[in-house]
Amino acid sequence: MKRRRLLLLLSIVAVGWMTAFGQDDCRRRWAINAGGSPFAQPVQTGSYPRAIVVTHGTEWFVTGELALPDKWAVEAGYFHTEIVYDNDAARTMQGLRLGMKRYFLPDRFPVQPFLAASAWGNFDERVRRTTVPYLDSHATYYFRNPRLSLSPGIGLDCYLFSSIALTLRYDFVIGLGARTAIDQPGGGIDMGSSYTDRGMYHDLSVGLKVNFPFCFREGDAWTLFYMILDNILY
Repeated sequence: MKRRRLLLLLSIVAVGWMTAFGQDDCRRRWAINAGGSPFAQPVQTGSYPRAIVVTHGTEWFVTGELALPDKWAVEAGYFHTEIVYDNDAARTMQGLRLGMKRYFLPDRFPVQPFLAASAWGNFDERVRRTTVPYLDSHATYYFRNPRLSLSPGIGLDCYLFSSIALTLRYDFVIGLGARTAIDQPGGGIDMGSSYTDRGMYHDLSVGLKVNFPFCFREGDAWTLFYMILDNILY
């Protein structure tokens, strides 16, 4: 009980301080965005007689964003993508991502939709060939990673506070000159299988974006206060 009262008192003091000294100028000039994708799904182009199961694909990234006039923005940062096929072998890409974004709504709207276009430069290995035991033989995995990928994208910045937003984004990544070829030989009643793709994949990511100069308005203080109060009482 004493702990709850202390937290409530500290929350009231914090709200009062932020209300008195918070900034009102919240023009967004630059930002840092960090997050990841639990869903990086390749586009299959060929399979016989069954598809190789892509067990999981993940990505994480850190980017900086610079605001330009007329709701444009430029972004640049680091990415790391891994796509695992059948729990046996993985395609790994990492490097520099550069892109442009176009927002549409005035800054006062808490939800900011945008369109994006990006170029992904991969500095990881270009070609990889792996063999793993499969039935009485070996399965062969061949990966040719792109040096350059291009992607159109669409997304939302959902502002929790004036300078902090949850970002949701979808990109369709097209790897130039990329290829995946997987061959699993048959044995017994197993007919074997093959799989191919051309380095294209769907990428759905979630991130946290912080804008600078950092701004905290009176409304943000009350939002934070109610969040703390809800946590204390319930």
